[in-house]
Amino acid sequence: MNGPKRIVVEYEDGTRREAPFDGLSGQGAVELSALGLCDAPPPDASKGYLLLQWKDGWKEVTAVDNRAVEVLRYYTIERTEEVGRLSVEMGDAYSELKLIKRLPGRVESILFVGRHGPPQAYVLEEKTTVREGGKTEHIFYDKKRPNFAMENGSAASARYSMILDALRKELEKRAVPVRSLLGAGAGEHRALYGELARALGLRGTERQQDVYGFLHTAIEKLGADSD
Repeated sequence: MNGPKRIVVEYEDGTRREAPFDGLSGQGAVELSALGLCDAPPPDASKGYLLLQWKDGWKEVTAVDNRAVEVLRYYTIERTEEVGRLSVEMGDAYSELKLIKRLPGRVESILFVGRHGPPQAYVLEEKTTVREGGKTEHIFYDKKRPNFAMENGSAASARYSMILDALRKELEKRAVPVRSLLGAGAGEHRALYGELARALGLRGTERQQDVYGFLHTAIEKLGADSD
């Protein structure tokens, strides 16, 4: 395999410093690929993904550890500014916390696509407000409270099917077979994944690479369904 081995930084006085390429983080490799210096790392289809949708139609994807089981809680904390907190249950570890900064009080739904089990869907509705000191918590979902519940399995599957159908149509427009993507390298389909993300209105909460991983997971599902 003809992959990059080292990264070199050259200073104005001619000094050069080098380091092994495989010491880069995934995000570092993504940023170098955006400069055209290397191929992008492959989408990480071993993770789970959360798709958040806002009332104004904005959609974001964020990756979670592959041990993620379900959403525990979504609430906002209002001080001088409001920030959303999304807590995800892990199978054998402490819960994972995601901070949602874009209009956190207007997120309307969450779709969780994990590595194990069917998709899960959560419709967010503020039902509880807790005031303590100088902060106010607006609670939109809490697994431990009886007045909250995730959507049933058929509703969650229907939400995911809408995304899969839209993705299938975009691939058909481009005459791209699903199986050709499953076998391709990251450098071959990165540009296409960017087009698909724009067509489906998907953006990364923290990293655009999370969107590509979500798309790759969905493409794997399309491939499995066609068997």
